[in-house]
Amino acid sequence: MSNWRTRRRNQQRDARGSEAAIRLGLAILLVLTAGCAKPPRWAGREKPSPADAAVLLESEAGQSARNLMQEEVVEIPIRERLRPCCAFGTGLKIRVGAVPIPGFSIGNIIDPDEVGPHTYDSGALTRSSQAGSSAFGQREGNGLLYTCRGGFIDTAHVRDYVDWTVYLGVTLARNLSTGTTIEFPDEGGQRRVVSQPIPQDAIDRYGIARIAAPMAQWIGFQLSIWHEIATWYGWSWTKTFPETASAFSPEDLYSNILGVKLTAALVPRSSARTEYLYNSTVDSWLEAMLEYLEPVPKSVGVEAMRSVDQHWWDSNRRLPDKELTLRRHFEIEDRVTPWLIPAALTSESLRKVCGDNPKPVTISISDGIMGEKFSDWVRLEIEVDDNLAAQAPFTEIGRSVTQADFPRIIEAIREQNREEFGPGADQPN
Repeated sequence: MSNWRTRRRNQQRDARGSEAAIRLGLAILLVLTAGCAKPPRWAGREKPSPADAAVLLESEAGQSARNLMQEEVVEIPIRERLRPCCAFGTGLKIRVGAVPIPGFSIGNIIDPDEVGPHTYDSGALTRSSQAGSSAFGQREGNGLLYTCRGGFIDTAHVRDYVDWTVYLGVTLARNLSTGTTIEFPDEGGQRRVVSQPIPQDAIDRYGIARIAAPMAQWIGFQLSIWHEIATWYGWSWTKTFPETASAFSPEDLYSNILGVKLTAALVPRSSARTEYLYNSTVDSWLEAMLEYLEPVPKSVGVEAMRSVDQHWWDSNRRLPDKELTLRRHFEIEDRVTPWLIPAALTSESLRKVCGDNPKPVTISISDGIMGEKFSDWVRLEIEVDDNLAAQAPFTEIGRSVTQADFPRIIEAIREQNREEFGPGADQPN
C-alpha cells in the first residue's frame, strides 16, 4: 500500500473522531456565509413529478425504464475562463522578452492532498469579471503530480476537459434529434462543433445519455488535440507569453483524456443536474481516479521530475523557451498510454513507493456506437488564423480544418520535433 493511501486512511480515521465539531463548524459557517455564497450557474429540476412516480410504481424496472427526455437535460453555460497550468518541469525560471527575472521560480509539483475542490469553469484568467471559486471561497490547487501508473498528471488539464466535455455532453443531448452548431472562443482560429440530427430510432433504442455522453467524449478529446496543435504553431492565451514549450508535453494528452473519461461518471440527469452537485461529483471521482493511479508525495514527485531533467526537459532553460521541453507525446488515437519514468532514471525513493515495475493504465474512449462512427454525426471545424495559415502543412491543407486532418498535421509536427530535438524526441526512453 502506498504512503499516500496510508496517510489518507489515517486522516479519515482522525476526521471521524471530530465529526461532531466539524458539523457544528459547518453549521456556523453556513449561517455566516449564507449571504455571500455565489448562486449556482445552473440547476435542473430535482423534485420528481407525478409522471416520475407513475414510472416508478407501475413499471417493473422502475426509473431506469424511462429514457431521459431532451427537454429535461440541464443547460450549462459555456466556459469562459482559463486554468493557467502547467509548463513541464519544476523550479522553472522565466524571462520577459530577453530579460531574465531573478529570484523567481515556479515549483509546479503538488501533493495529492493539495488538489482542492473542483469548480466548474474555474481559472485565474477570464473573459468575465469573476474568478472561479467554491461557495466558501476555496480554490482549486492545480499543478503537476506524479502517479505510479499514470505518470505526470496536470490537474488543470484534467479539470478543463471534464468541464468542456460535460458542457458538450449536455449541449449535444439537448439537440440530439435536430443537430446543432456550438461556437467556441478562438484558439488558433475560429472553432465550432457541428452535430448532425441523430435518427429517432437510435435515440429511442439507446436513449439520449448513452449516445450524447460518449459522443461528447470523442469530440471533447479532438478539441483537446487541437489545443496542443494551436500552441505548437504559436497560439497563446496572452500574446506576450508564447506557450510552445507546453505543446504536446509528456503529460498533456494523458491528462486531457483523463478529464474526458471522467465525464462518463456524470450522467446529466443526476450528477450534473446542478452546479454544486456536479462539482462535488467531480471531486469524488477525481480523488478515486488519482488513488487508482497511485499518486506519490510531493517530495517524491519533485525528485521524479528532476530525474528526467536533460531527458524530458531542460532546467537550464527559462519559460517561455520552446527548448524547455525536450520530448513530446503525440499519441492522438482513442487510446493513450502514459509515460512513466524509465527504469534507468527511477530513483530509490520512487522505486520504494511505486515498486520495480509499475503497470501503466492506458485510457481509451469509444469512436462510435451501434456500428456508426461518431465522425459521421459530429465534427470539429476550425477556420485557422493568419499565423497558422502561413505555416506548413496548412499552406497545403488550407484554412478550413477538421479532426480528419489531425493525423496529417501531427505527422508534420512530429517531423518538425525530430528535426529540432532529435530522432527519439517523441519517445520516453
